[in-house]
This record gives sequence, C-alpha cells and structure tokens, in this order.
Amino acid sequence: MKKIIIFGTVLLTIFACAGCTLAGLPGQPADDVKKVPIIEIDEREIELIENIDEQLETSYQTEVEMVDTDAVRDPFKPYYITEEEEKENVLLLETIYSEQGQWYAEIRFNEFLYKLAQGDVFANIYMLEAVHENSVVLLKGDEIITLSLGQLLYD
Repeated sequence: MKKIIIFGTVLLTIFACAGCTLAGLPGQPADDVKKVPIIEIDEREIELIENIDEQLETSYQTEVEMVDTDAVRDPFKPYYITEEEEKENVLLLETIYSEQGQWYAEIRFNEFLYKLAQGDVFANIYMLEAVHENSVVLLKGDEIITLSLGQLLYD
C-alpha cells in the first residue's frame, strides 16, 4: 500500500510541475483551451505586396550584350598592329656600320629610314635585337625576323 501512495504522490507532483491538470489529460474535455483568432485578410494589401515583388524582380533583370565574334581580336597576333598596317610594312636593311665600337644598322621601314643600335625600338612594332656584320635580328612581338643586307621584306 505504501508503494501505491508513493507512486500516486510522485505522479501528482509531476503533473503539477508540468502544469497539467486533470482536465488537460487526453480524452478529457478542456474548457479553457484558447481558440484560434479570426483574421481578416485584406486582398488589396496582398495585391500591393505582389506588385512590389514583381517590380523588384524586373528591376534586377540584366540585359545581355551580344559580342560580334568576327570583331574579336586574334590573341596570337600582336595587339598593337592592325592587319592593314601589317600588310603595308616593307623592311629593307640598307647598311651596317660600326662607330667607336658600337654597331649600327640603317633600316628603311616603308618610307622612313631609321639609324638603330642594339635594343632600339622603331615604328612601335620592331626591336633591333642583334646586329651582325651582314644581318640583323628583329623582334616583332614574339616573332623573330632575320634581315640580311639589301634584303627586302614584306611584313
């Protein structure tokens, strides 16, 4: 009998601590249960919110600009020469001479004559890399051009 009384007391203590009452037990009707409040829906406000959402979505849409692939530059050609300039270039190594231990070359580029030493850049395209007795070595971007005396080169 002591066990039943202790067990009952423990159960009542647990229910009291948890906030349960005999009316709140399953299967028992509860009189003090809160009912869900009735909410009126304002259709105009919902439409206004939908319109604002649509405006935000359209304002973030970006336009894609189409690139003409025919106008894209060939990455393997130097960027500073147009094809028209490249077709018109005529190079002629006229003379090579030495002054005070320094070698010079006279190179005709189209109608201009350049007097150059090793390392000089001319026509914003070519660099004189080396001067030999009968030839010169030019750099055009990553292209190496060897030009001999009196040789005419269409570049």
